[in-house]
Amino acid sequence: MGNRPGRIAATTLVAVLAATLLGAPAATAAPPDYTTSEAGNPFTDGWYADPDTIVYGDRYWVFPTTSKSYAEQTYLDAFSSTDLVNWTKHANVLTKANVSWASYAMWAPAPIQRNGKYYLYFAANDIQNNASLGGIGVAVATQPQGPYADALGRPLIAQFQNGAQPIDQDVFIDDDGQAYLFYGGWGHANVVKLNADMISLGTHTDGSVYKEITPAGYVEGPQMFKRNGKYYLMWSEGGWTGPDYSVAYAIANSPLGPFTRLGKVLAQDAAVARGSGHNSVVNIPGTDTWYIVYHRRPLSETDGNHRQLAYDRMVFNADGTIAPVTMRVRDNFADNNALGWRTFGGSWSATGGRYTAANSLGGKALLDTNFGNFTYDADVAVTSGGGDAGLVFRVTNAATGADNYTGYYAGISPAGRVVLGRVNNNWTQLQATAMTVAVGTTYRLRVTAVGSSLKVYVDDMTTPKINVTDGTYPTGATGLRVFNAAAAFDNVAVSPPVGVGTNLAQGRPATGTTACQAAEGPEKAVNGTVNGGNTDKFCSAVTGAWLRVDLGAVRAINRFEVAHAQAGGESASLNTRAFTISVSADGVTWTQAVSATANTAATSTHPVGVSGRYVRLNVVTPTQNTDIATRIYELRAFG
Repeated sequence: MGNRPGRIAATTLVAVLAATLLGAPAATAAPPDYTTSEAGNPFTDGWYADPDTIVYGDRYWVFPTTSKSYAEQTYLDAFSSTDLVNWTKHANVLTKANVSWASYAMWAPAPIQRNGKYYLYFAANDIQNNASLGGIGVAVATQPQGPYADALGRPLIAQFQNGAQPIDQDVFIDDDGQAYLFYGGWGHANVVKLNADMISLGTHTDGSVYKEITPAGYVEGPQMFKRNGKYYLMWSEGGWTGPDYSVAYAIANSPLGPFTRLGKVLAQDAAVARGSGHNSVVNIPGTDTWYIVYHRRPLSETDGNHRQLAYDRMVFNADGTIAPVTMRVRDNFADNNALGWRTFGGSWSATGGRYTAANSLGGKALLDTNFGNFTYDADVAVTSGGGDAGLVFRVTNAATGADNYTGYYAGISPAGRVVLGRVNNNWTQLQATAMTVAVGTTYRLRVTAVGSSLKVYVDDMTTPKINVTDGTYPTGATGLRVFNAAAAFDNVAVSPPVGVGTNLAQGRPATGTTACQAAEGPEKAVNGTVNGGNTDKFCSAVTGAWLRVDLGAVRAINRFEVAHAQAGGESASLNTRAFTISVSADGVTWTQAVSATANTAATSTHPVGVSGRYVRLNVVTPTQNTDIATRIYELRAFG
């Protein structure tokens, strides 16, 4: 995978044969065209990181690092798929037994095919100086799944050059047939030319072997691809065990650069996953459909090596720049597994393209998410029993037991009702509405939660069956539940709220106090995203910082939302603690609409009933600690 035209063109004939040997279908299937991994992220089982990708014939391949302790990183696995949904694991494609100089820390395999052979570049031993044995090696095989064997009996790159630790290699063949290896850790990136034999290094036109191409912010994990004649270099920033791990990029007219940083593509989403980075890309051959493949850490995991493989759609703007990637939460169970789900009681099974639950008194299955405001959809069918089945949301403290959690539950029952309740180790019904529910019939169940507003829809997504106000639980996990019933679930999706108004502030002119740096001006707070990394915000270290937005005309406003530091991937301690929001028709006379004095939320929601052309946020206390900088990722005004 990865749009490396020379790489794909050179591999097609041999790889088709390889795919046939692997049992790939003879007929060409429709090319994948998904919004994300529709069958759920992670898309493979186990702890893996640093995925590199390639297309061999009609089969997509992912070669990752085995995410364990250094001493246990003595082998590499691979995964392949014909549809990006169903994946086959190929264990031990390369092991240290086939590399005489490798002892541990086998990292970041990079695959390519040439000369009728399959090459796999890898790092080993995590060398810390030039006196140590290790670096970047190259292994070769006669088929994509290996087994691969060391091609040289020594590292291909065994020394620090230009300050770059010899790790995190990526291989790229340009349209003219020239092969390159991009690599480097410790904040430095190099590019070398590979000779036609793919196991020796060439020289650049100036006679040098190692050319430094380090862009601003670079830490590790370079990835090169080409689109519409432009060369895209992506890399990882931040610390690999931290929530700030992320992906940035640059565009150049040459594979040698210069590469000027344009911004972040992928960062943590505090509602979905942390530590998102070290990516590759997938271009579906013959299309302009792209995906970013990367690793990330589940929200509840604290072990640095507990990383999983994921992919999401990658979209290009008209000018060729990359839109910030959104981590979407979907699962249609087409892969007949429930990776990423954790169960609490009951008996659960992914089969036949659905997630089924046997009859139990309160069995739950949860995703490791932390949503506050959202629209949550799923297909629900009660298959037996007189109880109910449906969606749990804003869940914390989950354990086995009928009501052993805190949060909310919305369900449907063949007893003839739709019900919504609040749970805190006991059940409090908030509302029930009569509705005919037939056993075995599938219904589309939707919950929209915005602040204290909770709405439940069944099939009709215009008029809610239930509409209540309850703000007891602001955020938590999303999941599924049965009570005295068996059920089948499908097409799970968690999305931003819908049907709750338009963000009138998005894209409007914004002004404010002096920014922390030029890239963190007021306009960043109205660009509609918090996914562009920690510079995708308005930052001001001025005492009494303020942010003002011109809506263009006097507009009715029913809700404000403020996305704070945590929403953009920074520490929760940096969320704005105290602030006010005021409105004005003329920019002179102001009416205060919101006063927050002890905010701790990543995104705070403020229902109002006001109107005005101008909206102004005034900061009283910038953060929870002594940091004086205000961080506003988004100021939203809904009408």
